[in-house]
Amino acid sequence: MLVRKLNPDGAERARYDAQLIERTDRYATVIAEWTRPRVDLGFATLERGDVLHETFYADRWHTVFEVRSAASALKGWYADLSRPARITEDTIEWEDLALDAWMSPQGDFHWMDEDEFAALQPSLSTDERLAVRSALDPLREELQRRWRAYMNDQIALALARRRWTLGAAESCTGGLIADELTNRPNSSAYFAGSIVAYDNRIKRALLGVSAETLERHGAVSEACALEMAEGARSTLGVDVAVSVTGIAGPSGGSQAKPVGLVYLAVSSPAGRAVEQHVWPHDRLGNKRASADAALRLLLHHLDH
Repeated sequence: MLVRKLNPDGAERARYDAQLIERTDRYATVIAEWTRPRVDLGFATLERGDVLHETFYADRWHTVFEVRSAASALKGWYADLSRPARITEDTIEWEDLALDAWMSPQGDFHWMDEDEFAALQPSLSTDERLAVRSALDPLREELQRRWRAYMNDQIALALARRRWTLGAAESCTGGLIADELTNRPNSSAYFAGSIVAYDNRIKRALLGVSAETLERHGAVSEACALEMAEGARSTLGVDVAVSVTGIAGPSGGSQAKPVGLVYLAVSSPAGRAVEQHVWPHDRLGNKRASADAALRLLLHHLDH
């Protein structure tokens, strides 16, 4: 299948052959090899022989490329803001609108070429400017969705290698970690469940968090997060458990413990670990960032 990459004015920038993998009335996915010179993005490189799984949408203002090395190691996901692709029987044409994004396997997200995008915007029609602004969040969300699916797979593989079962204890995320883990088919083979201990009474009764810990350190603390993880292991009867406690906002913060402060912990036969973060997002964004960080912490613990 021929892929034609065009400038915003319709002039051809590049063309190459690709192998069609899937096509519907909404999108087409192809595989192509990177044959151009090495490109250093600063946080990743594209090199000759890299393999790109490219998805072009007829109804979205972006494209997404999964990038793997010649040896099939995942490098990350690359997305372009673009006009909806024109997909025919043997050709895909798409117009690049300058703004690009990258998501690493570790979950690091980067916007690229913002200056070029800013310079391009005055040449777009009013409707197109509205469309591209509305496309930014869906573009980022698709990269995050792909990353979460990848993390889920890696966690499942790591648990299978150790023959461990998994549980969670959640406060500020309200079950979001469990929701993400159970998005993966067959997660019941290793995931036992999550205790949503939103109230301190539940932290004490179901997770065994001590009254002394809550009085001396508070529910949003390293000590509480560790006790929650250990309590989840015991109550759920699992090998490894991850926990989260924090202040999602928009209220409830203080100078000592601001909105966005979160503690994550993991406990297993291999030991314990804890992380502290202060997120800058709104309530839903802080919850999502906490759940994502829990996946990263869990996988790091399982791989070491």
